Amino acid sequence: MLLIRVEMKYQQKKKSRIISIFLSPALQFWLQSQLEQVEQLKVYIEGSDNQTIQGKIPLVSIAASNVIFQGLHLTEVKLSATSIQINIGQVMKGKPLKILKSFPIFGQIKLLQSDLNISLESGLFAQAIIEFLTPLLPPDFLESLEQPIKLYDQKAEISIGNLSIFAKVMSKFGEKIPINLHTDLKLATSCKLLLDNLKFQVLEHSNYDFSNTIKIDLGSDVKLQELTLESGQLICQGSLIVKP
Repeated sequence: MLLIRVEMKYQQKKKSRIISIFLSPALQFWLQSQLEQVEQLKVYIEGSDNQTIQGKIPLVSIAASNVIFQGLHLTEVKLSATSIQINIGQVMKGKPLKILKSFPIFGQIKLLQSDLNISLESGLFAQAIIEFLTPLLPPDFLESLEQPIKLYDQKAEISIGNLSIFAKVMSKFGEKIPINLHTDLKLATSCKLLLDNLKFQVLEHSNYDFSNTIKIDLGSDVKLQELTLESGQLICQGSLIVKP
């Protein structure tokens, strides 16, 4: 169930009628279609009626807390975007808001250790962990596991510069086998994460043949400026291209 509380602010002292009557409700509906949950959502829209009637929004800023997006829980989100082009003509006729042209979103997200642990329970997030771990496991060990592989009793710990994930996988004989992963997490480039000093343990043995340095490509649409892991929380700053 989506929980959403919205506070709209405007550039002009006199509210733009197009923004207040048409754009704000359309934006709220669009956000509801993107998010599973959001609390204390504040949206600042900058623009005149003349700009809006042309389908142009010079600036939108968003601040939100306790966000759930595709199974990922985030304690705090701050975003801003400029030069947004939308289908304002259709919006004024009651149609859903649509993005007409790609644009970058700049912002910061804060994820607590408790957020990460809840996120690990989602099927999408757990599957991403499985797809990452599978190439690291020895073939004979993979053959001994129940298929498809599932994670059990998973949890995560965030410390200064370091991420640890603890989980169990089920063998074909019904035995839960512990798997532990510890890694330094930093930026390799603006669009690549670096997992350094990676240590991977299965059944308390860590001498498996795999690289202890792995890079994860986030794609050319992502440009990260800062990734900070502190005790119990992760903070990320950067930009992402939003496409129609």
